[in-house]
Amino acid sequence: MVAPDLPVRRLVQTKEVVVIGAGPYGLSTAAYLQDSGVEPYLIGQSMAFWKENMPGGMLLRSKSEASNIAAPQKHLSIAAYEKTIGRKIADPLPIEDFIAYGEWFQKQVAPNLDTRHVEKVSHDGRVFELTLDDGERLQAKSVVLALGIGPFFQRPEQFAAIPRELAPHSSDLNDFSQFRGKRVAVIGKGQSALEYAALLHEGHAEVQIITRASGLTFRPFAWRKNLFRKLTPGLLRGFSYRVFPPTDLGDIRTARKMADPDLFRRQSPEVQEKLLKDCAKPVGAYWLPSRLEGVRVRTSVSVTRAATAGAGLQLELSDSTTDQVDFVVLATGYRIDISKYHIIDSSLQERVQKTPDGYPVLDTSLQTSVSGLYMAGVIGEKTLGPTLRFVTGTSNAGPRLAAAITGKRFSAN
Repeated sequence: MVAPDLPVRRLVQTKEVVVIGAGPYGLSTAAYLQDSGVEPYLIGQSMAFWKENMPGGMLLRSKSEASNIAAPQKHLSIAAYEKTIGRKIADPLPIEDFIAYGEWFQKQVAPNLDTRHVEKVSHDGRVFELTLDDGERLQAKSVVLALGIGPFFQRPEQFAAIPRELAPHSSDLNDFSQFRGKRVAVIGKGQSALEYAALLHEGHAEVQIITRASGLTFRPFAWRKNLFRKLTPGLLRGFSYRVFPPTDLGDIRTARKMADPDLFRRQSPEVQEKLLKDCAKPVGAYWLPSRLEGVRVRTSVSVTRAATAGAGLQLELSDSTTDQVDFVVLATGYRIDISKYHIIDSSLQERVQKTPDGYPVLDTSLQTSVSGLYMAGVIGEKTLGPTLRFVTGTSNAGPRLAAAITGKRFSAN
């Protein structure tokens, strides 16, 4: 008699630290952990959100000095990357160059990147267990979630019943070729709305911007800071960065409070909230106005109702007019709500303490209320300040995460 085949049981591997997410925050965390003597296991698609959810031709709003993926290893900077490829990258950075830099960085710190998807993260009170898309399971003593802003996109209720093909969120788009010759309404007035409108206009779409605001706002070119940088090269650069931190945020009065998590945390709750709001204001970059010439801008108006009409959409507006368009692009921002981190299983979600507005409660090492579970990126902005909305915040997140996970004392120097 032949014995029936028994299912093969896979050995569950145990890792010291698993970092989920291979964008700037995941990569930076990996670099700092390696420098601290711990080899993290990094899971994710390299620079996936930047490649899949941002359009070709886009420019980073932050200058090059604020776009380094932070690492203690100096050979991982943008300047070092420029030497490697033998050319100077334009400033502001084209998205294609930043993605290439991120992928180069990944190959240095995580050449064996696990590109599978994590389906679930659970915790039995002792270790974390990760279930991957092929059914394999891993265990980890610590887990860092560096999942980015993608899960938090906001879709106005007026468009809840509209197919996403007709009314995509700005984060759904990386190719504008489908809009050529089409009538497109862009909802919003922030950087994404204005840059996407410019790209659509340059791609020969008939574009209009619709905003509730009374007008568009653009950030002026920071000529004083740029002149100061030119006058303080080489050995003076440390002094230069103390005066104007290399974060590209704030002004002479607020820049240091935004850049330094310790200084940010010493502010009153009211001042902290103002600093966060200042960095989240819907403002366009200084290089956009000339590119928006010829684009219709409808201010002090909002969409009250949207309905499909033929192959396109009919919009009812707050000024009692209607408009017919082929597509709407919803550049309507993001709202943090960690319940949208669907890979965290329900029992673990219940144990993660949250603020009333959906943020996780984190300590200064970005650890949640569950010991060993960390969250990096914009989700930590209320703890370490507004730099965590941007790539520049990797310099504040990475060293604190590594110090906490390795049990070493964190030093800001």
